[in-house]
Amino acid sequence: MRFPSRLLAANLVFAAMVWAAFYAVVTLVTVGIAVFGTLDKSAWEAATQLPRWFALFVGVALIREFFPLYIAHGQTRRQFGAQAAVTVALYAPFLSALLVAGYLLERLLYGLAGWPQALGRPHLFTSPAQVPLVFTEYLIEFLAWIVAGAFMAAAFYRWEGGGLLSVPLGIGLILLGEAAVGAELRLPFVHLELGIVSVPGVATALAAGLGCFLLGLAMTWSIIRDVPLRNRLP
Repeated sequence: MRFPSRLLAANLVFAAMVWAAFYAVVTLVTVGIAVFGTLDKSAWEAATQLPRWFALFVGVALIREFFPLYIAHGQTRRQFGAQAAVTVALYAPFLSALLVAGYLLERLLYGLAGWPQALGRPHLFTSPAQVPLVFTEYLIEFLAWIVAGAFMAAAFYRWEGGGLLSVPLGIGLILLGEAAVGAELRLPFVHLELGIVSVPGVATALAAGLGCFLLGLAMTWSIIRDVPLRNRLP
């Protein structure tokens, strides 16, 4: 079984399909708001809260599903760790590019309809047309969410219920990634909203985002480097 190329390719195709469906739903909601209410902000900006959770569960699946599969088929843990890091490093930019495409398509729609594509919160970018900055912001966020998911999944895989102790650290990784871009984090499951209003510079954001990514990888590797495979059969 070839890893990471096959795993990466399959997940890129899946992500593109999910994005297409997601974009269609967001567009329908956007039109509905414009027809039945008042549309004065970017709907895509609000919708980008959900792809972060998608990225989190990509990280979870990387350890929960693919780690035991590839180790059982002859990969060493060191090989898997290195190649999984490459997979995340390539997957996160792809997700970011999809988010950029969503903003650009929305900009086209808003322009044709005469709607204002205003932003409702601070970003590294001040306009969705600033493609490099839009890409950078979501790249940093996706790296943080994916490694947080991988770290927490590794803890649950190794210690089962004891993995609950990893949740605060996983949330800490996410908060570090969000703080790196001065973003707003909404946690709907606990009805908590955290707003970070100070937007850092691009160089600072990149440095903090890279640090968060490397820290998450190191924390995950410390758990999976010698973890035994679990028998899932009853």
